[in-house]
Amino acid sequence: MAAEKVYHALGLMSGSSLDGLDIAYCIFQKKNDIWNFGIEQAETYEYPNDWQNKLSSLPTSSALEFIETNTDISKLWSEMIEDFISKNRINSIDFIASHGHTIFHQPSKNYSTQIGNGALMAALTKLPVVCDFRSTDVALNGQGAPLVPIGDILLFNEYDAFLNLGGISNITLKNENKITAFDVSP
Repeated sequence: MAAEKVYHALGLMSGSSLDGLDIAYCIFQKKNDIWNFGIEQAETYEYPNDWQNKLSSLPTSSALEFIETNTDISKLWSEMIEDFISKNRINSIDFIASHGHTIFHQPSKNYSTQIGNGALMAALTKLPVVCDFRSTDVALNGQGAPLVPIGDILLFNEYDAFLNLGGISNITLKNENKITAFDVSP
């Protein structure tokens, strides 16, 4: 019998709605090659008023403004993370998984850029940060959402089709050993 593996993670997501940073504390368990999960705590931390404008105008800002915003949002998120951990009395975290906030995304042209400096957040929170999920997928001609089909298949393995709704909706289809996933609409 395989040993059970348990992972405690904070998931971060900042989407096209610009409403704030979603933080979820999740526990993942793997036993006998079967994955299970639970969302223990979740909250959306609303952005201060100036942040919605700052994020929406970032694609046309200067390079210096872009870098400064990347640093500033990383600091803001780190404060939100620390508040979330404290408020929910979380004492076991193996890693933070940060999607970042997408600023440029054109996978057909092989690029996608998210802000949210994982190294800075790791230094400030003193927790490992896993980030930059899109780059390799886009470089390999994917749509830049490599975790969606993997998560669908591993966490909901009893189903063959999945519709994920968000800023960009996507579909994952499972047919025997082949997985197909793609964006379908805004």
